[in-house]
Amino acid sequence: MKKSLLVLSVVALCTSPFTLAADLVSGDNSNLTAICIAAAESDAAMEAKAEEFGFNQTELQTFSCNGMTLKEFAKKYRDNTSGKSVVVYTFEKTQDSRESELCFAAVTSKETYEKVKQSMFNGRVDDVQCNGLPIEKFARRYGNRGFSK
Repeated sequence: MKKSLLVLSVVALCTSPFTLAADLVSGDNSNLTAICIAAAESDAAMEAKAEEFGFNQTELQTFSCNGMTLKEFAKKYRDNTSGKSVVVYTFEKTQDSRESELCFAAVTSKETYEKVKQSMFNGRVDDVQCNGLPIEKFARRYGNRGFSK
């Protein structure tokens, strides 16, 4: 009886579903990225980090985590059980230039990029650099893997 119970327990352990949460790794060691990673953990953790670094709710709306809003990022990674490492980057709009707006849009999505390109550049973008990189390379490196001009 004890042997069959022991075997049944071992089989149950070996066949039970085992999942790991995504491993979020800071790509830039910034306070903003720490807030993104905390947001993927819980709202309470995010609020604690935001308070620790002196950010209010309005300021949290001005940056993105891997090209997503803080809320979208939290939703995507809070319940992620892929077990894969994800490098996290943040972007904050600190300049009010149309080039900065275009770079931010390129990391966010193709649709957002096209909208900004149309409204601010009349549909024509020539040689825009984002942090010293061509816009296409910048977008792909920092979250929008499928980006193309």
